[in-house]
This record gives sequence, C-alpha cells and structure tokens, in this order.
Amino acid sequence: MSDIVGHGQSRGQVSEVDFVALQPGQKVGRYEIVAILGQGGFGITYRARDSQLNREVAIKEYLPSALAVRQGGATVLPRSTKMSEDFSWGRQRFVEEGRTLATLQRAPAIVRVFDFLEDNGTAYIIMELVPGTTLEDRLKGGKTLAAAEVDRILWPLLDGLEKVHATGFLHRDIKPANILLDADGNPTLIDFGASRAAIAGRTTAMTAIFTPGYAAAEQFTSAKQGPWTDVYGISATIYHAIAGVAPPSAFDRMLDDSYRPLAKVMPAGFAPGLLVGIDAGLEVRATDRPQSIAGWRSILTRAGTPDTQATVALAKHEDPMTMGRIAAKPVPAAATPVPPSRGHGRGVWAALAAMILLFAGGGYYFLVAKVPLRDAAAPPVPAQSAAMEAEKAARAEAEELARLRAEKEARDKADAEAAAQRKSEEEAKRKAAAEAEERRRIEEETRQKIEAEIAAKQKAEEETRQKAEEDAAARRKAEEDERRMAETAEGTLHLSPLERQHVQVALTALGFNTNGSDGVFGSHTRDMISAWQKSRSLAATGFLTGTQHQALLRDAAPAIQKFDDEEKKAQEAKKKADEEKAKADAAAKAPPPAPAAPAPATAAATPPAASAAGPDGLWRGSYRCTANRLSGEFTVGLQIRVAGGTGTWVRPGSGPGTKGNQSITLTIAGNQVVVHRVYHSLSHPEAGFVTATMGARLEGNVISGSGSEANSGGRVCDLLLDRTSH
Repeated sequence: MSDIVGHGQSRGQVSEVDFVALQPGQKVGRYEIVAILGQGGFGITYRARDSQLNREVAIKEYLPSALAVRQGGATVLPRSTKMSEDFSWGRQRFVEEGRTLATLQRAPAIVRVFDFLEDNGTAYIIMELVPGTTLEDRLKGGKTLAAAEVDRILWPLLDGLEKVHATGFLHRDIKPANILLDADGNPTLIDFGASRAAIAGRTTAMTAIFTPGYAAAEQFTSAKQGPWTDVYGISATIYHAIAGVAPPSAFDRMLDDSYRPLAKVMPAGFAPGLLVGIDAGLEVRATDRPQSIAGWRSILTRAGTPDTQATVALAKHEDPMTMGRIAAKPVPAAATPVPPSRGHGRGVWAALAAMILLFAGGGYYFLVAKVPLRDAAAPPVPAQSAAMEAEKAARAEAEELARLRAEKEARDKADAEAAAQRKSEEEAKRKAAAEAEERRRIEEETRQKIEAEIAAKQKAEEETRQKAEEDAAARRKAEEDERRMAETAEGTLHLSPLERQHVQVALTALGFNTNGSDGVFGSHTRDMISAWQKSRSLAATGFLTGTQHQALLRDAAPAIQKFDDEEKKAQEAKKKADEEKAKADAAAKAPPPAPAAPAPATAAATPPAASAAGPDGLWRGSYRCTANRLSGEFTVGLQIRVAGGTGTWVRPGSGPGTKGNQSITLTIAGNQVVVHRVYHSLSHPEAGFVTATMGARLEGNVISGSGSEANSGGRVCDLLLDRTSH
C-alpha cells in the first residue's frame, strides 16, 4: 500500500503514525517546511519553499516507522541497534532512487526530481510540486472515463515508464492514487517505491508495499518482478477507469478467478485492441503477460475484432506446431478440458475417465475387428486400404488418449501446486499478522515509555519551579524579618538629631554621600546605609545596629570631629552675634538716663538682668500635641539643658501618654526657637522614624509656642518652658 499521498492535494484523514513530522518553519537545507502533504509507514511528504529559487516544492522524507523514530523534533534515529543496519541500508537505496529519478528530467508523465540531500540523520528527495487532483478522486463513486480521457492518461504513462524501466527501476505501486491529473487531464506518476521494495525484500519489519487490486501476483510472493509487474499495475488502473471498479485482487484470482475480460464486456467507444491489451496485461501468471512496455504497446495498438485479438493475445506462448495441429483437428466439445472449480472437480475427472475408456474401446475395435467406419452406400475398398484406415484411426485415438492423460497429470500437478501455494500464503498471512501485532506492541510500548518520560520530566520541572518559588519566598521573608529586627535594634539606640547628623557625616566621608547632614533619615540616607552595609558584607537592611553604629562612627571619627568643631564655632559665632544684637536692641529701646545724684562711693554696682545671660540653662515645662493618624493625643513633661543654644530631651518606651520612642531638640537663635521632634510610632512600625518641626519664641525666661508640626500629618502642638537656672 502506498505510504504517501499526492503532491498537490490532500486525500482526507491520514492514518495514525508513531512519529512526529517536521513543523512549519523548520529548515531542511535551504528548504523551509510549509505544510504536510501526506504521511504513512514509509515516510512523510511535505510542501516546502526553496528559499534560494523562491519556489514551492514537494519534499519526500525517508522515515520508515517500523525502523526509525524522530527525536528532538528533527533528528531521525533507528529504533534499535538491531534495526540500525536495515535503516542505513534502506536510506542508501532511497538516495540512489532519488539520484536515478533526477536523470529522468524529460521523461513524459514522470514527476521531476530537482535535488536529493541527507540531513537530520535521514535523506530527502526534492520534487516538483504538481498541482491538480488524483485519478482516484476522479473515479470516486464509481465514475468512469471516456475513451479520449483514457488515451490522454495511458500513452504518456507508457512513454514515461518505458524510460524508467530502461534505467533498471520499477515503480511497483501504480494505482489511481499515485497518478496526478492537471486541469487538462494530463497525468504525472508519483511515489516511486524502488527503495521501499528493496527494504521489504531485506527485512520483515516492512510489509504492505503494494495495494491489493492493483498489485501483480508476484508481489504477494517471492517471485521475480520486472516491467511486467508495472504492466499489471497500469492495466488494473486503466481497467478501473473504464469499468468504474478495480479488478479482483490477484491473490483472490489465483484461488478463484472472477475477472470479467473487457474484450467480452465490450464497453462502448473503446478500441478493441485497447480492451484486449488490458486483458492481456491483467493475466495472473507473469509469463502470460507482455514482458515489456514495447511489447504491450504492440497489442494495445493492434486492429481487429476482439475475438481474433484475444486468440492472438492468449495463445502467445503456445508452440506454433501445436497450434497448427489443434487447428487442423479440433477437439470434440465433450473432450474440451474445462478449468476445475470448487465442487466440480470430481465430475470433471469422471467425465475424462469415461472418455478415456471410450477412446480405448474404439481403438481396440478398429485394431482387432478391422471393421472400417464408412458409409453403407460407399463402394467397397481394398483390404489394404481398410487396414491403413484402421491403423490411422487407432493411432489418432492413442494420441488423443495420451493427450488426455497428460492434461489430467498437468491438472493434478496444478491442483497440488495451488494447494501448496494456498498453504504458503496462509502461513505468510499468519506470519505477517504476528509481525504486525509485534510491531504494534513495540510501538505501543515505545509510545507509553515516551509519554512516561515526558510526564516525569514535566513533574521534575514543576517540582523545581515550586522549590525555587518557595526558596525565593523564604529569602524574602528572611530579609523582611532581618530588616524588622534591624529597625527595632536601631530604635533602641534612641539616636538624637545630632547623632543622626554624625551618621550622615560619617557615611558621606566614607564615600556614601547622603546629600546633606540634616539629621533626617529619609529614603536616600537609608539607601546609603544599605550600600555601606553591603561594602562590609553585612545584611543590607538600611537600619543600624549598635555595633554597626559604633563601627561607622569609628571609621569616620576624624570627619565627625571636624563636623563638631565647625558646628561649635558656628554656634559660638552665632551666640556672640546674638548677644551683640541684643545689647544693641536694648540700648536703642532704653530711655535717656536722667541726671542722678552722685552715688555714694561705697555703693555696689547693679547686677545685669537675668535675660542677658543668653538661652543656656535648665528649662522645664511640657509639650502637648493633638491626635493624628499615627497616634492619639499626648502630653509629656520636659526637662532640657541648653548649652550653646542647643539642648535635647529623650523619652524612650511607651508609657502612659506616649505612643512611641521620641526625642525633642531645641535650637535657639536670639528670640527664635526651632523645635525638632523625632519619633517612632509603635502602632505603625512601617512608617519608621519621623521628624516633625515647629517654631517657638524666647521671651526672657519663657519659651512658648503653638502651631502645626511640619511632616506630622497636621498635628497641632503647644510648648511651654521656664528657665530655672543658668
């Protein structure tokens, strides 16, 4: 049975196969796969595009499913080491077939071969992509062709096949499905099976390389094949086109021939020579068929009545002398041998035995009695003449008896050979069925193994993916936990604004620029802390532990000392300027001194006013704020010692009236006071440390202020402090 459908069409659903075809877009040499045209047990045919010549072609891939499988989407490998040699041997035959067909570029009705190559562990034949439909499609539903349509198909095929046979190649699978017809009905023969047949002759793994109904009897056996084999295939194909059905299988005809000769049916419109030639090409025995295309063409083109041509065609292997004797002395109708059929053998042989006895008795009568058979009215003949007639008659009857005996022996031998042939064919069928079952079992086991391997691989990949996700989630959780712990650890340090400024100065000095030293740990400062931690191979949390804080200050001690010195100088300069300004302001506001009586020489000098002592000293009071989204209303008692215009109060913990760790710093310049509050909400730890500011005024020994804190979500706060000492 053919394993590939035609080039330019699709013939319905393709039988299931155990290999994966090349996918559209894949390359074979310079050819890009476009689609699958057909596939079967021997290989796959693709529609492809020649990227160099920009044309579409048909590519036939060598992939016998019984010998090989595809792996990795492209590479073709033998199924086992046992099949490797047969696979390689068949691939070489396949390449030789392509090389031979490539030389037949101008052969009529033969598909053109452009190229052949080896790739992906197998071989490919690049052929012309023939548009049109198959003869099989034209004949579906019992349709037939007219005489002119048959002529348009038959004669080009004969011319092309004659050139193919001249190269030593056979097609071996001529049938309507392998004949493409263009729009004008011109034929193209495709799907040569020389290499396929070569493999079938070498290994039992490949079977069914022909199609019953179109295959000659020798294709069912080990008998020699030749041009006469293709003669049978094309005869069966043309018979189908004329009669509307395929002829009976040659295998069935060897047992019981039900073939109806076209020369007897005589369909209208067809030349008698054509009908006789087709009948001759469909002879079951290979030796009874024309042995070449040239010999067959002479029968197809012969003129005359069907009866006379049938006599010539069917008697072509008889001895001319025997033919002459039979013509000179026709056998009586009762003595004509009839081919034995089932259920009638015994009657035929009984009749032959009776005829033998009859001829024997008649011969004895003529020899012994010597009574001549003649007309009673005839004149008497001499005794010598009568004896000669009797001897002649006896000799003729003896020859007839010998002929009948020879025919009986020949029929007995034919029956024995037919029985042996049937037995051999039955054994071959059983063997083929067993091999097919074994092949199906192997294919099913292979399929199950491949599916199990794919399932195991997918399971392993899924487990790996899940583990990676779990590991990533664990890492994220560990990092988050570590960040929270670091944040809590930094909170326990209760860093004052000045200490935070020291951290920023240290980071900048070590190459991690915080873009300022305002004492506020915003996102940029946190990033710089993370970068410094990474440089020390520490967990990059962005929060400082006590150990890290000390290490950072130690590494940048000179820069911090310089910062403190500069700040101290600036504060001293500012303090001096403020004092001079205060004195000037006081002098400007004081009334002109009145004349005073001279004081006693012993009177003590008046001490300076308390406000002239500056802002330094111990301040006590309270700081009260309204509620906001981070915490409720609170009031804290303050006790701040101011030195050099700056002082800080620190209140850790979360006792009554507080919602988190916090510190309050006063910065006094003249009568202007800036209040910095740094706090960390325990109820909203994700907010981190927040710095809020508010303004106040210094009036004598009182600092007071009321207003909204900046950066605190609109919280309104009141500050009231009294100085108790300097």
